[in-house]
Amino acid sequence: MTSSLSKLSAAIELGLLKQRSNVPGSGLVDFNSLRKAGADLERRFERAEVALVPPREKRLAALSKFKRQQPLNASEWRLVFAGLSDSVNTCAPLLEDAQLFGRVHGEVSERIQRQTLSRRDWLALCFSYFGYDSPAPDSNNNWCVLRGDIDQGFKAVKQCLSREKEWTRIVDRYVELFSEQAGKQLAEQMLAGEISDLSALQTIAQIPDSSWLWRRIFAVLLSRIFNLEDEVFLRRLPDLVGMGRLNSRYMNDLLSACLTRYYNSRYREQSSSLLKQAALDSWGSPQMRSKQNAWLQYVEQPVCAMVVAWFAKEDLEHFFTLLKGEAEVDQSRLFYWLRFANQMSYTRIVMGGDAWHDRGSDFVAFREKNKGRLSQLTGGPSHNNAVVIQIGNYFFVEFSGTGNACYVYKADTAPFNPDKRVLGLTTELKQQGRALMRMSHSPAPRRANLLEGWLLKFDSALRTLGIVPQRLDGNSAPLPEAVGSSLEKQVAEQLQHVQYQVFDHRGKGGSYQIRLACDDARAKTALMRMGFKPAINNPLAFWRL
Repeated sequence: MTSSLSKLSAAIELGLLKQRSNVPGSGLVDFNSLRKAGADLERRFERAEVALVPPREKRLAALSKFKRQQPLNASEWRLVFAGLSDSVNTCAPLLEDAQLFGRVHGEVSERIQRQTLSRRDWLALCFSYFGYDSPAPDSNNNWCVLRGDIDQGFKAVKQCLSREKEWTRIVDRYVELFSEQAGKQLAEQMLAGEISDLSALQTIAQIPDSSWLWRRIFAVLLSRIFNLEDEVFLRRLPDLVGMGRLNSRYMNDLLSACLTRYYNSRYREQSSSLLKQAALDSWGSPQMRSKQNAWLQYVEQPVCAMVVAWFAKEDLEHFFTLLKGEAEVDQSRLFYWLRFANQMSYTRIVMGGDAWHDRGSDFVAFREKNKGRLSQLTGGPSHNNAVVIQIGNYFFVEFSGTGNACYVYKADTAPFNPDKRVLGLTTELKQQGRALMRMSHSPAPRRANLLEGWLLKFDSALRTLGIVPQRLDGNSAPLPEAVGSSLEKQVAEQLQHVQYQVFDHRGKGGSYQIRLACDDARAKTALMRMGFKPAINNPLAFWRL
């Protein structure tokens, strides 16, 4: 008997194997695929439950019929629920008419009691609730009654469901939106980084972009930004800008607050590429004189000057490194002009033929990033480049090629327009007969960051024009002797964003060494700008005498 059962079992197993081999895909026993298919169907079903906002024309037609006290079918009632905030010409919305809204409230209350309020009815009421156009909706008693109806209605709709659904879980998570504190808790969660994307809620609850809810949320957010500690603010900055991009209506206000808060932080002399690019996308370049007023609509002049200084510093670093031409980088010129970066209201890089046509990745990325802010230099050696700097009412024109003097012009009577796409070397930028000054870079300093030689001559010349180095807060910079002698202070200021070790052997006739804790491009650039050289055996170590 046992042998017969074994044969039968083997025959059944052989038949199943043959059956499995004839079935394409994962076979009969792959219940994993069935589970995946079921989950996919459930997701599609949940998405299908997101109701579309009824067209305004249909809402107004239903409202007209309602006001004439004509019988309404289920669809027309739903249109009335969705149109409570609609106003036509001089007619106030139903939410501001106690008698008419009273009839709606009675209908909703009866449906809640009879448990006949549908999900689509509830969504229509949400559309009216979030769409009510008022700076203080709480002052309208009818709106407050509607809020209570929606809260009770959600509980009634949820109670009738056979199982919990995704949309109910989302609404449960944000149930405070139907309370007196609507929006406040949500704003705090967004600021704390607990929530960043409200698109799911916005779709399910049918919240218009112009809703009072967003105004309330962003009002709380904007006020809290100024209470954050510097480190917390810097950490939350990417999420804050991301919120503005998701809610473009409030991007200007958010950028204004973030830039102002950044200006009031200890990081303001460090360029924020995130803030700079976001503001550039929204308001254009602060250096473009035609765009300047756009910036001043949203931020104060000192904040605008901070961002202009970021652009100026970046332009100077690009000009004296990437666009050095055939010569080595003149670190002394870079050091010199960076001292005035926060006073520069305008910078324009004018690229020679070599840089203009270079297909190297660095040059392609540079031209793309600065599209609209570059000019082409003609009439001179193709390796030569120029940069036009405006401080006060003066243009200073520097060249990358060695042996070229710095030309100074009065900005309001300059013999060229720096915004032109093509500028001639000798016909426009180098006009000795029309220049206010022609300043040569000699004698050279002993070290790039020492204020001596031509740097002191330039300081004296600029002082006659009323221009002296200033810190970002507007106070005068230290005297030249102090700047040249305080290497430790310069290192501390330039490397405050990164950890490092100092080994000072100068007292024994040795070198002054800096060892970075991590590979940081900005720190390396800053060190080399101060005259440090990289160590041969350690890419994170730098030294100078």
